[in-house]
Amino acid sequence: MFKNMAITEGANSPGGGLFSRELEAPRGSGRRRGLVVGAILLVLLGLWLWMRGSEGGALRALSPVQRQALYQETWRDQRARCLAPGERRDTAEQCQHRAEFLLRFPQCDVACRAELAPSFSPVSP
Repeated sequence: MFKNMAITEGANSPGGGLFSRELEAPRGSGRRRGLVVGAILLVLLGLWLWMRGSEGGALRALSPVQRQALYQETWRDQRARCLAPGERRDTAEQCQHRAEFLLRFPQCDVACRAELAPSFSPVSP
């Protein structure tokens, strides 16, 4: 009944049978290469997202003109709300957070850091 319905040539045939190992694609090399490339792409994507999401990354993404304008505006707020003689208009936490933000700008030099120092000291009651 199934005499004429042979699926494979014999195991002794030159090409091997249908289920022969000779017909299989090499295992591991393509899969391993794909995993390595995928891992590298994931790491690069993670780094890109981290840099874009951080404040430092956001600052680097600004044009120099935009960065300078933001720096000047933030400094005006810091001086008016936290460093002006008399009472602070913002909380100590707000002043410290704004001061930390200003430190991330490349324009913040030694003089800038010295002027920001009071923003990091605790406020006496």
